[in-house]
Amino acid sequence: MKIWIICTGEKEGLRPKRCGAKDFDALSLRAMEDPGPRQEKKLPWEGKQVLVAPCSAARKTAELLIDGGTMQAEPLLAPVTERAARDSGTAPLWLWREAARIQRSAGNSRQPESRKQIAARAEELMARLEREEKDCVLIADCILTEELLDRARVRGYTRARTGIFRYQPWERVLLTKRSVHCGGCAHNCLLSNPGCGIGRDKAARKSE
Repeated sequence: MKIWIICTGEKEGLRPKRCGAKDFDALSLRAMEDPGPRQEKKLPWEGKQVLVAPCSAARKTAELLIDGGTMQAEPLLAPVTERAARDSGTAPLWLWREAARIQRSAGNSRQPESRKQIAARAEELMARLEREEKDCVLIADCILTEELLDRARVRGYTRARTGIFRYQPWERVLLTKRSVHCGGCAHNCLLSNPGCGIGRDKAARKSE
């Protein structure tokens, strides 16, 4: 089973480097709106499942980045709403986001959802996907993506991503079980398409 996670797109320049508390609250809502155009190679997915967060940004992201597929709104992928850690003041955007992250981790009621709650719905969705055992694409915001990947790690998945450092809008991540990988060299290719002698030997032994 392959699971693609695509981080919901955002309009370029949506997030300023510095903003006030009220502006920060509004940013979280604007990020759920139409992300605008995007020129990028589409993921071929004809006839397969595409689960999208229930917001305009996720639906548009799926339309722009996926070729084919059966789109379905998934409540468990609902965007994580961030609120400013206090009612007033101006600060760098990264500081507002870090303060919100700390409050989520602590379960502070100022944030609409705690990290524990977000992790719970990520776990529920991953468990359901494993039961269904079907290839799928998930369209989720960056915060929820991190929780989905954490749950996937615990469940024995390996990941391949298109970015580095902090997850960004439009990024793609491929999840596959470690057991279907070679693991014999740095390439760690899939046993369904081994690229070295070690992988071919392991794939042959697995098929016996």
